[in-house]
Amino acid sequence: MLNIRGKKTYLFLGAILILLIFLNYVGALNFLKNKLRLLFLPLFTQTNNLSVNVGNNYEFFKDKASFFNAYHDCRLQVEDKSIGESKIKLLEQENALLREALKFNESTTASSVIARVIGKNIEQTDQTILIDRGTEDGIKIDQPVIVGNGILIGKIIKSETGLSVVRLLNDNASKIGATILSSDRSLGIVEGGYGLSVKMNFIPRNETVKVGDIIVTSGLEQAVPRGLLIGTVTAIENETYRPFQAALLIPGTDLSKLSIISVLITK
Repeated sequence: MLNIRGKKTYLFLGAILILLIFLNYVGALNFLKNKLRLLFLPLFTQTNNLSVNVGNNYEFFKDKASFFNAYHDCRLQVEDKSIGESKIKLLEQENALLREALKFNESTTASSVIARVIGKNIEQTDQTILIDRGTEDGIKIDQPVIVGNGILIGKIIKSETGLSVVRLLNDNASKIGATILSSDRSLGIVEGGYGLSVKMNFIPRNETVKVGDIIVTSGLEQAVPRGLLIGTVTAIENETYRPFQAALLIPGTDLSKLSIISVLITK
């Protein structure tokens, strides 16, 4: 019974095949073939393009030496691209810092000199940086050094032709006259702590100091104008056995990541 059904199926399929061959021979299937060709043409085109691209992008190597030479060239191209991208990012960062410095110059009557940081003291006890401007630019000892739109980072301690040394706020020898922007307008001295801390000392114990208070230069120093941002109070030390209280500060900028600075040219 199964054999008879199988034979009928084969005969039916054979008849259909013969019919299709006949219809194709007399041209009755041309319309259907054109429709199918138009339907599958985009697929054939993409397949051909893919095969061409694969052939263009892959190279067959004759020996091991040619393979390693090609690999070396590829690595050099990747390294050159990475170096180029890093230079672009560095230029973008420096341009942003320069724009901030120029913005401060436009907003103040004080003249300033923009400089680049070219070195830093590696000793933990001394927190100083070297900049590429000197006496020929009008830079003198005790002039304030800022970044951005008026953030104090330190003062000039040495200047000569072509370069100057800046003592940062967190240097142990750094001392800046400061005031707290609060109702009491407390005065004190901001001092560094061996690169580990910045603290405002000699604040009267009867005056209120709060975490988050902003500290700026007091203007009591001849070369340092009032209002330059120093930092923000992060903790308060008010011991009963001490005549004054103190405030620990967070500097207005990261003193370990300086690249573009400005020196305020004061007499």
